[in-house]
Amino acid sequence: MKDGARVVFEAPSRVAITGIPRAKIEQAAKELGLYVKASASPESRIPNPESRPVSFHAPRVAMYQPWTGGNMDEGWTRWVLEQYEFSLTSIHNDDIRAGKLRQKFDAIILADQNPRDIVDGFDANAIRPEYRGGIGETGAANLKQFVADGGTLIAMGNACDLAIDRLPIPVRNLKRGLTRDQHFAPGAILKLEVDAASPLAYGVAPETYGFYINSPFFTLVEGFASQKAAVVARYPNTNVLASGWLKGEELMAGRAAVVSIDMNPGRVVLFGLRPQHRAQTHATFPLLFNALYLAATDGNATTKTSH
Repeated sequence: MKDGARVVFEAPSRVAITGIPRAKIEQAAKELGLYVKASASPESRIPNPESRPVSFHAPRVAMYQPWTGGNMDEGWTRWVLEQYEFSLTSIHNDDIRAGKLRQKFDAIILADQNPRDIVDGFDANAIRPEYRGGIGETGAANLKQFVADGGTLIAMGNACDLAIDRLPIPVRNLKRGLTRDQHFAPGAILKLEVDAASPLAYGVAPETYGFYINSPFFTLVEGFASQKAAVVARYPNTNVLASGWLKGEELMAGRAAVVSIDMNPGRVVLFGLRPQHRAQTHATFPLLFNALYLAATDGNATTKTSH
């Protein structure tokens, strides 16, 4: 895409690429072990006329980086995206408070962090004034406006509660409020059931595994007619635990791990199960990557003016 190629998702694990020299395609196929076949243009071979392919440009991705307190999940996420050559911009409190985010970015990532720390930050005298505080109420409102302008907000782990609280999305975090005696997992591998028909799940096996460490799990609730909430990945109804220790397994059985909410025109993606955890969970990397690509679909290419 950096060389001007047009990429189209035709079906799970099948991508059509045009606008790039054949030699580059052959080189990539050789390096990555891909099966490549020359054929007619994507539009000429759609099996179902009502099912159009999904084409996209290189996504413009931003990730919130707090000045103080540190955020290990942000660092690992940034490292993963850099390894896979995503165009990534680190944004800070002033950047979010300044607004007009949709003009600059297709997707904004909030790595795992307590919502209060994101909004309020740290305000101690020992911290230089320019590094104090968080995004504030103005920043939270600007993230909401970013979605209203057609952007994709991706929240991971505890940051999901910021989206649930600040945007009118039909999702409830069932982990919230549970005590350690009720539900606890210091680090476990859990079974996942994935909706392979969802573009967010392209390239992911219908039944796979994910690493879980005390993250949210969700249920859908009543929402507005303009919203379309979908469960992309969920935990099975029985035998959730694959390896490790999990207390309160029955509380998350059958519950959602990854949810996508089409806000018309924007989108919110909640990753209760962090798909990029410490750069080790390669089986679930595509869930995050697909969310970024879908933020840059041709239908979302036009930007709007933020207020």
